[in-house]
Amino acid sequence: MPDTFRFSVSKVKDGDTVVVEGKNGDTITVRVWGIDAPESSQPYGPVATDVARQIVGSGTVTVEVMDEGPYGRIIGRVQKGGTDLAASLALSGCAWHSRRYSTSQQIREAEQKARQEGRGLWAQDNPVPPWQHRKGRQPAQTEGGKHTAGTVLFIVIVVAILFLISLAGG
Repeated sequence: MPDTFRFSVSKVKDGDTVVVEGKNGDTITVRVWGIDAPESSQPYGPVATDVARQIVGSGTVTVEVMDEGPYGRIIGRVQKGGTDLAASLALSGCAWHSRRYSTSQQIREAEQKARQEGRGLWAQDNPVPPWQHRKGRQPAQTEGGKHTAGTVLFIVIVVAILFLISLAGG
C-alpha cells in the first residue's frame, strides 16, 4: 500500500504540479499522479493552474505517494477533503489522463465525459496534448554567460580547427 502524508500547500505551480510544505518547513514538489495538464504556454494551461488553485490552493492536502518521477519529484495522488485533484481537472476539461504513467479508470472516464461535453480544452477543434507540445518546444535560451554542453563542444571544436590551421601555416 502506498504511503500517505498530510501537507500544507505552499504553491500551485501549474495544473499538475503542487509544492507542499512539511511540518519542519521543507518543501516538496509533487507531480499530480494520473494526469497531464496543458503547459502554462498552451491554451488552457493558465486555466488548469487556476482550477488547481481553487481546489487545493490553500490549507492541507493528502498526498498518496505513487511513484518517483525522473526529476526526483514525487508522483502522488493529491486530495483535499474528498476531492481528487486529478479527477477534478480531467472532468473540468483541464487535463488529459496520463499516457506516460499509470492512471485510474475514474480519471479516464472523467476525461471522456469532458470530451463528450466539450468542456475546457475540449472546446478546441484540435487540442495539442502537453507531451506533443513539449516535443516541439525549442531548447531553452541560455542565461547570460551560461552555455549548454552542445555550445561548449562547438566552441572547443572551432578553436581546435583554428589552432590546427595556424599550425599548418594556413
